[in-house]
Amino acid sequence: MAGGGLRVLCTQRREPQRNWATPAGSYERATLSGLQIPLGENRTLAIPFGVARALSAKPADVLILGGFGIAQWQAQNWALAHDIPTVLQFDGWMGSDAAYANPARQRLRRTLIARADGFLAASTRGASWFESHGALPQHIRVALIPPSFPIPAATANRTRSERCYDLLWCGRTTKSKGFDIFVLIAAKLIKAGMAQRIAIAGSTDIQKATEVLKSVGLENHADVFDQLPPDDLPPILTNSKIALFPSRNDAYGVGVIDVITCGAVALTSTVTGCAPDVLQPTEILPVDDPQRWVSACERLLAKPELLETTRQQQAKAIANNNPAHHAKTIWNAVHDAINRKTEVRQWG
Repeated sequence: MAGGGLRVLCTQRREPQRNWATPAGSYERATLSGLQIPLGENRTLAIPFGVARALSAKPADVLILGGFGIAQWQAQNWALAHDIPTVLQFDGWMGSDAAYANPARQRLRRTLIARADGFLAASTRGASWFESHGALPQHIRVALIPPSFPIPAATANRTRSERCYDLLWCGRTTKSKGFDIFVLIAAKLIKAGMAQRIAIAGSTDIQKATEVLKSVGLENHADVFDQLPPDDLPPILTNSKIALFPSRNDAYGVGVIDVITCGAVALTSTVTGCAPDVLQPTEILPVDDPQRWVSACERLLAKPELLETTRQQQAKAIANNNPAHHAKTIWNAVHDAINRKTEVRQWG
């Protein structure tokens, strides 16, 4: 915001994908009025009213546009008319291109990218995605996403034997996230005697999830939790040995960062955005080959030293996934974008 400070404009009062509390902090936040059209699962099309009016009321030195919606397009139009730089932020990298493969969506994305002055990706995959859509490499910064909660103090001291859950599911219990694959893997491991207890954190429908578990004989081996606020996750995550993310979509993988922060070992699908930056190739597995997941879990559960070595490697890989690094990267992207505008005040 001109004169210093941060102002956040939202199209929805609450985050539709996660059970996050309404943000509070030393900044101004406002929710735009408008229409909300459900698109299925956790997706919503927001058609906001008064974007230009809200921006004109308190002009900013730079706009950070989170995503590729109608509000972002309207905001960029306003910024262009007032010679204000824009930075485009996106945490995806591939799958949503197919999910939204329509001419209008594709044109909107390419227009926003072509007119932006800077770009914030969440992973090296995301940076490559921006580049493939025409962004210059020198205009892209990678702002690694931090965990959803402060790092638990007890994490480093909790040993394998103190973690009661052999397997953890952390996320929405939907097919797009691969919950069906997780259940299949868990059933095989429990039947083989390699696992005893599992935790399901993030169920979108506890009754339905329980019925699915019962259908494969897991009802007495699982604790099922609702979609929890971030601060309620560490007690579950720090009690888990291995977390599985057999996702079919291209989300960044905040859950991956969360579980590693809590000392669990993560295995992910090949389409998880952060995977190449955080995991070894043997820890990134194809969704359509459940036996590969079973074998990977068996190796880790049978060899405590391998589990511990893997845990340490993954923890080291997310050393820069913290709020300070994230904020500094955003600030640098803002600084770069403003300095590219010859008619805009230079920040030293």
